[in-house]
Amino acid sequence: MLGKVKSCLRLIRALNSVMVGFAVIVGIAIAAEGDIGRVPLASLLSGFIVGFTISASSMILNDIADIEIDRINEPGRPLPSGAISLRTAWACYYACLIVGLSASITTGLDSFAVALAGAITGAVYDLRLKLSGLPGNIAVAFSTSLPLLYALTVVENANRSLAVFWGMVFLSVLAREIIKDIADVEGDRAKNARTLPIMHGARTASFAALLANIGAVCLSPIPLAYRMVRNPEGYALFILPVDAILLYASLLVVLRPSRVEALKAKKIMLIAMLLGLIGFLVGTLPG
Repeated sequence: MLGKVKSCLRLIRALNSVMVGFAVIVGIAIAAEGDIGRVPLASLLSGFIVGFTISASSMILNDIADIEIDRINEPGRPLPSGAISLRTAWACYYACLIVGLSASITTGLDSFAVALAGAITGAVYDLRLKLSGLPGNIAVAFSTSLPLLYALTVVENANRSLAVFWGMVFLSVLAREIIKDIADVEGDRAKNARTLPIMHGARTASFAALLANIGAVCLSPIPLAYRMVRNPEGYALFILPVDAILLYASLLVVLRPSRVEALKAKKIMLIAMLLGLIGFLVGTLPG
């Protein structure tokens, strides 16, 4: 039983999905300019549920679509290893999707539209754009950064500077997706994928990821310069290390664009993204 639960958590990539749910809460805090108390608790809870379940549904569908590629790249994943059946995976996908969309409509049609856009973008990526390379990377970055846009539909008179934070998330996720493609070259090539490392080489792809991360880092001082955060010291305390980690992870792959370094870099970047979200949240609190 415990083994089945662990397999389900791996299937939905629980940490990633929790981060997406948390990103919605962070987005709401930014949109409310730190006055999160003016947002009903029910809206906060539904926002987390929407982020978590829509992300989980996309993760499940990705594993369903990638089962043959994962037999080469990740044979230990729940589906290729047989720990979870395809039938069970499809049932979990539809359950997460229904719960997420149902929760989103509780805060209005705008919220539902953004949640639906996230679900559709994830499905289009999983079923059509996975092998397309850069367009697929952009689709993932867009859907992953949607939680911050979702927050705009929850908060009345929202702080529009949220767009800057959205840009940081979008670019850093784009960089991570390109790095993931470097790690997955063997399996992707077997499926005739047109990813950047396959079409232009791992070295070129690593520089593309570096440029995306540099873009994210360049955006990070803007909330300080334009007083978009209420607690600049707290924001800087988290964001400066995040900037350093993003650049370090990119340079690891630039210096040695191999599967080993790419796998290491994408794990490091996930930690940086979590710290970044915490930094965004801390920045909204009174100093």
